[in-house]
Amino acid sequence: MKKGKRVLKIIHAHKLLWGLFSVVLSLLLIVGSTYSWITYSDDKINRNKPNSKQFSVVIDELFTPNLQWIPGTVTEKRLLIKNDGQLPAFVRVSLYEFLAHFELDMTDGTGNGGLKISTLSSGADISMEDADTWEKGHTYKLKPSQYYTASEVYKGDKSKPNTAYVYKGKRPAEGLRYLTINFNDPDIFDKDNQPDKEKKYYWYYSEGYFYYSEILKPNEKTKELIQAVSLDKNLPNKYKGSFYQLIPIMDSHDSTKSLLEDWKLPAGSYVEAMYHEKVH
Repeated sequence: MKKGKRVLKIIHAHKLLWGLFSVVLSLLLIVGSTYSWITYSDDKINRNKPNSKQFSVVIDELFTPNLQWIPGTVTEKRLLIKNDGQLPAFVRVSLYEFLAHFELDMTDGTGNGGLKISTLSSGADISMEDADTWEKGHTYKLKPSQYYTASEVYKGDKSKPNTAYVYKGKRPAEGLRYLTINFNDPDIFDKDNQPDKEKKYYWYYSEGYFYYSEILKPNEKTKELIQAVSLDKNLPNKYKGSFYQLIPIMDSHDSTKSLLEDWKLPAGSYVEAMYHEKVH
């Protein structure tokens, strides 16, 4: 059985901390049933500059692998951020999605026979764990002399926040409409849903980022951002064998005023006002 992999990377810098991990969901639809292989392993990388060990923020999560993910079911995926260092930190998160699906064998006229198998590699095979290798026309090696060919690919660009997941926005690819990220909506706000003045701890979405409202003290955790991922019960047959990745990227900053410039927060914006009196 193929194993997907969750990769967690923590990179420490003087003022900014970047964290990256991914969950790979392999969806295989056969005779009306969906089977998925969802496994993971951890890989931590630390690059500390002198005296930077006191500043550390990590992605914390509860993930329940689901080995038979049929349409209409939900896979638990609880995501939050924890300050495991010795200094206070502000955090924000952006989410990136990747989807690849493969050519179908249409010999039965309806495409119910399964994925189309080729005996030749495209010369640039896809790695299920590495979405950077997902390209239309590239092959995925099932076993020697058996390959699937990618027919459509959607890839977010982790270097461009404008390609990040848009909270309550339109899905950028048809296949993504059948995958729902279940957010902790009572604790998430945006320009169309402002929090009450009494509300203290929450996430605020703006321009591709989810900003946490308060500074995290050592050993503190944020409210949950994500609670689960669900697959629509009406998933079309053409998405059998699809690969899907959800990659949250966490960015953390100390409490200096440089945060406003480093995160390019426009003067007068909600997020700038939210942080203005909390930095020094």
